[in-house]
Amino acid sequence: AESFGFGTSTMVALGCKYLRVCHLNNCPTGVATQERRLRRDHFVGTVEMVMNLFRFLATEVREWLAVLGARSMAEIIGRTELLEVLPGELRRQRNLDLAPLLHQDPAAADQPRFCQVDSNQPYDQALLAERMVTQLLPAVEGRRGGEYRFAVTSRDRAIGARLSGEIARRHGDQGMADAPLVLRLEGCAGQSFGAWNAGGLHMHLEGDANDYVGKGMAGGRLVLFPPAGSAFVSRDTPIMGNTCLYGATGGEIYAAGRAGERLGVRNSGALAVVEGVGDHGCEYMTGGVVAVLGTTGYNFGAGMTGGLAYVLDEQGDFEGRCNAELVEWLPLSDPRLEPCRRHLRSLISEFGVLTGSAWGYELLRDFDSWAGRFLLVKPRAQKLALLLAEVGDRAGTPPPQAVAAAGPALDLVQ
Repeated sequence: AESFGFGTSTMVALGCKYLRVCHLNNCPTGVATQERRLRRDHFVGTVEMVMNLFRFLATEVREWLAVLGARSMAEIIGRTELLEVLPGELRRQRNLDLAPLLHQDPAAADQPRFCQVDSNQPYDQALLAERMVTQLLPAVEGRRGGEYRFAVTSRDRAIGARLSGEIARRHGDQGMADAPLVLRLEGCAGQSFGAWNAGGLHMHLEGDANDYVGKGMAGGRLVLFPPAGSAFVSRDTPIMGNTCLYGATGGEIYAAGRAGERLGVRNSGALAVVEGVGDHGCEYMTGGVVAVLGTTGYNFGAGMTGGLAYVLDEQGDFEGRCNAELVEWLPLSDPRLEPCRRHLRSLISEFGVLTGSAWGYELLRDFDSWAGRFLLVKPRAQKLALLLAEVGDRAGTPPPQAVAAAGPALDLVQ
């Protein structure tokens, strides 16, 4: 190996007892939790504990290098003759042919076996992220917002992250929420579009995006919709990849298309409205709202301990797709859920205005009929009365432009 990652061992050094309850938000050692009481009363980790771990680790590495007769890690990288092949306990292990992996080319014996060039160069001034910062920095510093247009490609990764960093450095995570930068983008965005998005950064993408859209976002708005004139039906077509909204704490995503797997995993405060999701939707979610205006994959809501979701159960098969260990679902036709119906209607209205989704407008135009096919998915531990009170504060009146667009004159062409 040429690089090494230390995750669990570092957590153990800080007090983790490996109880495997990280997703329940009640870590008894205060390590993997957002509960302030648990962190205050039970977390005992210090910087010195991590320092000791790596001192011991470095010492043992030096000892093993001495045993092997080497002075540095570089001298043993690629030295497969130092490895011993074990016979294996299972038949499929014994049938493994490791010769190609362990092969040494005699002609290259004197050549370095490790990478000679840095794989990650410093910021490339020609890349879009840097050009955006150069162009928009005066607006950030002056806190005056504005609207800008750019073209993106899949080479452009983590678009918005650099801008969000500049916003947060000068004004805090939400410091430009009342003077937003609005970016109108066209093309296919690379991974982590809108990662760590700050309040006051609104990005509208006419196209699609790869994995990790909105990862760790704290505020702002991400809007994705198909290119004008697209022949495909958006609700049947993916528009963003897997693990979107991972670990988000705030902000909004509106996507006129399907999301991949694990939408909203560990989401703790963001809002998402999409036209469908893959497997493991809302996994380990602890807060926020997700509205799925279409089908879901399997294992929806696994480990979900907070927040809520609205799911369109058009085919009546959601029960077989949901993980019922920690969540339950109620039909929005339940009279008690009137605040939820109003909340969902306002979300679809905003979704339609921002994305121009024909499917969103169709749902809105006959909402009373469609509402009966939606389900409210919530954690079993969440008291319904408290949830309804919270939702009632969020529910609002649909924007006038949404109501008008959903009228009989609307041409529902995808």
